[in-house]
Amino acid sequence: MLAATGGAETGVTAASATAVTADELMDLYYSLKSPYRKKSVWVLNDSTIKAIRKLKDNNGQYLWQPSLTAGAPDMILGRPIKTSAYMPAMAAGAKTIAFGDFSYYWIADRQGRSFKRLNELFAATGQVGFLASQRVDGKMILAEAVKVLEQKGASA
Repeated sequence: MLAATGGAETGVTAASATAVTADELMDLYYSLKSPYRKKSVWVLNDSTIKAIRKLKDNNGQYLWQPSLTAGAPDMILGRPIKTSAYMPAMAAGAKTIAFGDFSYYWIADRQGRSFKRLNELFAATGQVGFLASQRVDGKMILAEAVKVLEQKGASA
């Protein structure tokens, strides 16, 4: 999804290499075409979420107010937030926030599952173990359905 080719399109480039502003979040939201916003979600790293939660208005009030309804997800601009440890943290040139309709990111089996019975490994305890493996792959089918915020690149 974050690949240089065949991945999500860059919607916004942040002015900073290590920070995000509320205006940039709004710019990213509106960089996504409206039909994709209906089922869109935000995907961010925990450290990026922490930075966004610290954003304040001119009166010192936090912009992000967590959901007060039990079981309801936290939202940014009315869309749910998902946390992923695989999204990059804020750094120069990193794609730190993804926003879009992820139903256009397909995950497919690359080959069938394989199972292997491990008799000898667990024989001393009278048990039998199994090892299962499966190869899968994923690809953005429609690049315009997801936009990313890219941090400002390092100065040369």
